[in-house]
Amino acid sequence: MEINASSALQSIDAPMLTAIVCQSLRRDNLQIIDWHLSQIGGGVGNPVSVGLYRIEGTAQDRDERVAWSVILKIIQSPANVGWVNMGEGDDPTHWNYWKRELLAYQSGLLETLPDGMAAPRCYGTNELPGDVAWLWLEDIGDSYGDAWPLERYALAARHLGLLNGSYLTARPLPALPWLSNHLIGQWIASQPWQTIPWEHPRVFNRYPRPEVNSFRRMLVEHKRFLAQFERLPQTICHGDTYPTNFKSRSVRGAPEQTVALDWALMGIAPLGDDLGQLVFGAHLNLKEAKRVDVDKALFESYVAGLRTSGCRTDPRLVRFGYTASAALRVGLFQLYLLSEELKQSETVTEQVAEHLAVPDCFEVAMADEAFELLKVI
Repeated sequence: MEINASSALQSIDAPMLTAIVCQSLRRDNLQIIDWHLSQIGGGVGNPVSVGLYRIEGTAQDRDERVAWSVILKIIQSPANVGWVNMGEGDDPTHWNYWKRELLAYQSGLLETLPDGMAAPRCYGTNELPGDVAWLWLEDIGDSYGDAWPLERYALAARHLGLLNGSYLTARPLPALPWLSNHLIGQWIASQPWQTIPWEHPRVFNRYPRPEVNSFRRMLVEHKRFLAQFERLPQTICHGDTYPTNFKSRSVRGAPEQTVALDWALMGIAPLGDDLGQLVFGAHLNLKEAKRVDVDKALFESYVAGLRTSGCRTDPRLVRFGYTASAALRVGLFQLYLLSEELKQSETVTEQVAEHLAVPDCFEVAMADEAFELLKVI
């Protein structure tokens, strides 16, 4: 049953908002004066996401008029829009289980994250008929205006190291049935990577020839890597660490925080898994920085975060977890995008185009290193 987001949003009224805004502003007695709503994301891509909305306005607190804003995130079962095997079922460990973020906020786990890492405050949740849920969340600005320098990405990597390391030292892994598990294995099993036409000219725009494409080789030999993942230390991971899911928050008199948005893929994963997508996104965003410099700065900062947490895992194991998972997670998503592009192509040529030498893409470079590390760990 596909929901009508516009009709659902029309049910929002002043009494509903009053309770949310009082929590947001930490005030006891407010009167909502006006508000307006705008969509800022969601509604495309992952079928769990119905929409992400900012609601902002003014309120009266005795003799004071105050401005406010909150975020409303609406999620649903993928079955509502006809998707199957996308987290709509009863398996809470499915990588895309639709209720995971709702349950994460309801559990209180996100209120007790290690120093440096935070989640938006949650002001309330609503579970509605038809497998739909609303999350009322803190509206987070970014102290850098979302234009981070390399040093700020490195700080986020350090905070991820603190998060991942703390669940290997000071904190036990929480026994929560809805945490995702074996995400990479699920992706490999569900993505049609076997049918990618590696000799297609458009594929050559990103990848070297199949015989020297270490990422393709990794997919063919993926059982070796999945087995090694199981032998690595397992920890709590955010699970979706592209830079768009992070905000930098500065509070006077307190250390700078990394606020992580979108905990829908949160779960148990090998140490190092959380770093790859952040490095990939930082490299894309920092146009003037070399990939090796971004890699070095963020990896060293991540390891420093692990050590601060008390985690003394062999850096080679951390490096393997990072490079292998980075290759597979980034690469599988790039293959998905590439396969969709090929589907939309008017004609699919069988001709093998002349392949010009190009620098290795991110996932090939990561796979190259992961294969070398596999020999020594």
